[in-house]
Amino acid sequence: MATPGFAGKILLVNLTTKKISDLDSAKYEAYGGGHGTGTALFWDLCVAPGGWDLQDAFDPRNIVAFVTGPLAGTGLAFAGRTSVSGLAPQTWPVNWFGHSNFGGSFAPALKLAGWDGVVIQGKSDSPVYINIVDDKVTIEDASALWGLNVWETQEEIWKMESTRIPVRYGSEWQKLGNRYSTQRPAIVTIGPAGENKSRIASLIHGGGSGAGQGGFGGVFGSKNLKAIAVLGTGSIKVADPKAVLEARQWFEAGFPMSGQRGPGRDLSPGVSCCMGCNRGCHSRSQLLGVDSDSCTELVWYSLPSPPYKRTSRSDMWKATDAVQKLGLNASDLCFMGAASFPALPESEIGSICPANTGAGWYVKRLYDMGVIGPGKPVDTHPLPMEQYEKVEFAEIFALAIAKRIGIGDLLADGIVRFAERIGRIGDLNSILRLPAWGYMDHWTMPTVEWAYGNLMDSRDINNHDMQLGPTKLMSCEQYVKLLASAAPPYSDDPFMFDYSWQGEQAYKTGIYSDHKAKFVAWHQHYATYYKESALFCDWAMGNYFNPSNPDGKGATPEAEPRFLNAVTGKNHSFEDGMEIGRRAWNLKRAIFVLQGRTREIEKFAGYMYRQGASMANFGTTLPVYDGSKWDWVNLRELYLDDEGVERWKTAFYQVEGWDAGTGYPKRKTLEDLGMKHVADLLEAKNKLGSA
Repeated sequence: MATPGFAGKILLVNLTTKKISDLDSAKYEAYGGGHGTGTALFWDLCVAPGGWDLQDAFDPRNIVAFVTGPLAGTGLAFAGRTSVSGLAPQTWPVNWFGHSNFGGSFAPALKLAGWDGVVIQGKSDSPVYINIVDDKVTIEDASALWGLNVWETQEEIWKMESTRIPVRYGSEWQKLGNRYSTQRPAIVTIGPAGENKSRIASLIHGGGSGAGQGGFGGVFGSKNLKAIAVLGTGSIKVADPKAVLEARQWFEAGFPMSGQRGPGRDLSPGVSCCMGCNRGCHSRSQLLGVDSDSCTELVWYSLPSPPYKRTSRSDMWKATDAVQKLGLNASDLCFMGAASFPALPESEIGSICPANTGAGWYVKRLYDMGVIGPGKPVDTHPLPMEQYEKVEFAEIFALAIAKRIGIGDLLADGIVRFAERIGRIGDLNSILRLPAWGYMDHWTMPTVEWAYGNLMDSRDINNHDMQLGPTKLMSCEQYVKLLASAAPPYSDDPFMFDYSWQGEQAYKTGIYSDHKAKFVAWHQHYATYYKESALFCDWAMGNYFNPSNPDGKGATPEAEPRFLNAVTGKNHSFEDGMEIGRRAWNLKRAIFVLQGRTREIEKFAGYMYRQGASMANFGTTLPVYDGSKWDWVNLRELYLDDEGVERWKTAFYQVEGWDAGTGYPKRKTLEDLGMKHVADLLEAKNKLGSA
């Protein structure tokens, strides 16, 4: 019998052989669900069998694993996301094992159909989509869908499936076996960008809930897989329904979140949420299905003002629709206006500094420098560069990339590969702000745990775990002690939050110290389990500080295990969850090592070691301990020192139980986590850390 919160089985579809089978979820519960389970599935299906070098994300032997968390569909808020894992073609210079996730209704629909996840292997010889209706799974012809954008694709699948029943979704009951539903299928699909194997192609669900980072849309395209549709009519067993309800009421009453939207909480009309949530992050009523959130997708085409006129909201909406329909990762395309700021005088980047160096900004910069353009070795056709300030430019820009037209063919492989192919990879030392592995700067500095996390992982981590800015409710010293108290197993170490970056203090308690190594390890373990495996939404958890409470205390670390235990019936502590995260994190490290990861290549891009490295428009005032007292200090000028980073890496590897010389996990570390089989394989490949 499956553990409450889990359906008990994972769907396995081989597109080469057309074989449809299932795996027992219980085998993977030690990894927590979501990305943790996806990592273990990758190990079992791609690593353990051997036979290939784990380098090419477009190899048919690569898998794409969609895995839900134990809370999806249970009625608990901000927990209905779906994790996506596999080799990621966006990452550079190696297609590292990577991950993304998306919200909406796909995860609850999959769980209601009786599946904890679905794993895709192989490659079809013609376009197909996978159709899941409870335990009935078929591979359908998608020839008529190939070439359609993501909105059109979903509309066509809904039409085809409703014709088979027949039924009008939302207003008529459809009989499916012995059960009934009014729901239409939840669909995740690709657009033209994925079909053309763009390395920055997204997977899109609904109007715009997307797994953007990693390029998994391109992996779908390489497999000739257009979409996965799922309709579930079952139920999800929880251990204690009363405790589930009480946990939700406890959180909403005691820990209201600033900026929370939803019924009665927002003046904006038309907001919506992922299934089961009330946060209302999908605030764009202009979009199909009213379910696109308002993060990077909304502002990717936003020009800095000055020197350009301010981009209108209507133009940003039009640009949003373009990338959503084409299935493109908006993060890689940014024109950087939404989060630009005056550069420091010493910066080489110019008078305006981008927080997000995307293709739009970089192409214009190279064009203005005379490096690319009509008659140059790299032509900008079909981009109307003279129309840069018009939204039509953004629409042509996105279409050229999605369909690999002209310069779009180069840009479709991601901005870092574009720079490499035109002989400008040296721009990573100055104007091309991609700190590690070919992903844009996303709050990377001066909150250095983001930077270090990016470097140790395989993508921008995008984990808003700690609220580190100043508050009027308490002193800086009181604040860091409050944060530390909510961060077991390191609750006795407030120096984890010291951002001293110059002089001796940086090594004693600051950004190069053992304390910061512990914080980054904590940060990665927390994110790997609670964010990526249990799949709490990043816009809601963790909740360490809450200004609505007189003492400032947030719901973490009580909330996460309270929610999970109510559903699963287990008695896990917060620390138990951190250990699950550490297990999955170490398994991922083993995969990286087998792909060629070593200490020597874990280096930041050159600009991170120079003045002007920090994202200095917001989030720059952080806690600093000067050796005698704590205070809030603006760290706009922070940049890294190579010697300090190397000192930090040694400390971090030691905290994790990895070899300080190579970065390889040690046998004792893996065996203590119940992964002797992983240690054995690493030893056989001569990639096990020394004792």
